[in-house]
Amino acid sequence: MSEPWKDWIPGVLSKEQVQKLCKEKYITNVKNWNSKKKGENPIDHSSIDLTLSKEGYEMVNGSIKPTKQDAYKRTILDNRDYAKVHDEESDGIFFLEKIHTYVFALNEKLDGRKLKNSPICGRATAKSSIGRVDVLCRLIVDKMDHYEYFDPDKLHEKHVEMFLEITPITFNVRVKVGEPLSQLRLFYYHPDISRMKGKELYRCLLRRQESVEDETLSVDLSGTEVFKKDKSVYRANIAAFKGKEDQDEPIDLWKHEETGRPDPNDYWECIEANNKKRLLVEKDRFYILKSKERLCLPEGIAVYCRAIDEAIGEMRIHYAGFAHPFFGKDRKDKKEGTPLIFEVRGHNINVNLVDDERLARLAFYRMSKDCKKPEPEDYEEDEKKDDYNEQELRLSKFFRDWGDGD
Repeated sequence: MSEPWKDWIPGVLSKEQVQKLCKEKYITNVKNWNSKKKGENPIDHSSIDLTLSKEGYEMVNGSIKPTKQDAYKRTILDNRDYAKVHDEESDGIFFLEKIHTYVFALNEKLDGRKLKNSPICGRATAKSSIGRVDVLCRLIVDKMDHYEYFDPDKLHEKHVEMFLEITPITFNVRVKVGEPLSQLRLFYYHPDISRMKGKELYRCLLRRQESVEDETLSVDLSGTEVFKKDKSVYRANIAAFKGKEDQDEPIDLWKHEETGRPDPNDYWECIEANNKKRLLVEKDRFYILKSKERLCLPEGIAVYCRAIDEAIGEMRIHYAGFAHPFFGKDRKDKKEGTPLIFEVRGHNINVNLVDDERLARLAFYRMSKDCKKPEPEDYEEDEKKDDYNEQELRLSKFFRDWGDGD
């Protein structure tokens, strides 16, 4: 049997290419990888969802960085000095306490014997809905010495296990077996080979009032309208959302109907824009902001976004880093492009953030194969509502739409 990448070019793998790897068992135990049922397939335009198994652990003394020398489960998770089995709260549901770290085995596996010495590399990030509730998720691939990646020349075993390290910070949460919290992007050859650069590229794919000169993103503190479910304006001049500290009721990190999701007023404060266009980022508080630049991606380009420096001025800047082909295209409101959302946490001191301050940097990657544009009938109505392509300043989909509150 010939290798599936015989006619591929270096770049991010498309849905069709990832499906070929699943079919030929390079990636195993991927449920519904070939499904055409609406909302069921875990493979997106440029990534594949990774789902939680029922094998969970609480880390006794905090996070432990993976190493390449030893199997992570045998040396860390099975050692009671480091981890203990985390029991279900109810059938398939686990309660995770804030400021505690947990590790879950993932359902999906890699075939190291097939992938070894292949040109397939992997990079991962938390899903955007997870980062927006201040939950840190980092992929651990067995015998890799860094989070969030795998390189094929370091894989050996037939069944290479993957794990997800999860640390809620602001809120208690609940997770559910079979639900995705992380996503894996696969590349044909090393990602650096397919990276695209140049002012002309940035000007074509980034929209803002002033001329775009580079690949950086800046924060928008000028104020945004926040809408209710009925599309009427809830607040007209909001610069940021700030997480409340005193909320202990857990957030379910899976999809409910609108009425089953928590009221955002119970968990968030709306921070209004001011004439100085500045925001006080208080120490140990979590904020959601948006970029001034609006991203508009064609079918042949995928993006990774990372903080310019994840400790800018005593803040932690985070973005759940993947933007897929077609992001920002064909918005129903006819706007050009879609902003990205920043997740910002203050550290040891208060920081005064100014409008248009640069916070993040984009990396543009060529797709190995152009993505097929989905037809409107490919989406269910409830998926359309949760489509981040339409976002402005926005909370995670795990909350119901804004209302007047109490």
